[in-house]
Amino acid sequence: MNTIGNMNFSYIRKISQGVFDHMLNFWLIASIVFCVLMALLFACTSPLSKKYTETCKNLEDLSSALERYAAKKDMYNESWIALKKQESEIYSKEAEKCKSFLKGKDDYLESVFMIQGADGGWVKVEDEALWKNEYGKRISAVLAKLEGGLTDVGSGALPFQNWGAEIPTWDNILSVQKRFWIIETIVNIVLNNHGITKLEKINFKESCCSYDQAFAHIYTAIPVTMKFELPADRIHFLLHDILRASIPFVIEGVTISSTGKVLNRDSSLEMDHVLNTGTNNPVPNPIAEITIDAYIIDYKT
Repeated sequence: MNTIGNMNFSYIRKISQGVFDHMLNFWLIASIVFCVLMALLFACTSPLSKKYTETCKNLEDLSSALERYAAKKDMYNESWIALKKQESEIYSKEAEKCKSFLKGKDDYLESVFMIQGADGGWVKVEDEALWKNEYGKRISAVLAKLEGGLTDVGSGALPFQNWGAEIPTWDNILSVQKRFWIIETIVNIVLNNHGITKLEKINFKESCCSYDQAFAHIYTAIPVTMKFELPADRIHFLLHDILRASIPFVIEGVTISSTGKVLNRDSSLEMDHVLNTGTNNPVPNPIAEITIDAYIIDYKT
């Protein structure tokens, strides 16, 4: 009996082991097949997924562009076009006003001496010798105006050209003519601003600091330094007169220092230039020295 039982158990064990081996092989083969299928799926679907993502993005961009176009189409209607035409017309009118203003400024700087002709009318000087003669007369007139005023003038303050016996050519005359108009304008400012006590100097420089060469096709700069003495409370009037002159000045820098002097009590300007402290004892107005670095805009019109 024991022998028969052992044989049955061994038979059952062999059958069970066979079934287990078959199942193990099945799952092993199934796992391999699954991995292969997943690899094939990933290899096939990954490019398609990337292409799908790109297509969706392109569609979104196209949709956004179409929405913007639709919004602009609604914006750029007949009313908008009429408004833009009106703005363009206004801009053109204002631009013409600016051009006319600048041309008026430049015409004065570009002008040449006028003398009275034989018929009594005024004609432009075109002969170099006649221009030199007129230049000397104009210098004398400027000096006479300064001598008749209340303003002191420093030695060599006015940088007029001294031609001697030489007759200048027009290449030299044109730049000197412009400098004369600048000097005369500054002298007129001094004479009209009754607070200036001394014209120390006018000096033309070779270059200036703030002029941008990118605008050389529009205008060039004529650098100049001016030095004055005047009561401290008249400085802003001087700057105002310079900026509103008939020649377009651009102020680059201002240096103010004390002269250690005060306005003379015996001067006729005393009442106009005394600081009142609220008491019966007026304080004399200090005299300041002001140096102005500027340049004149020479338009190419």
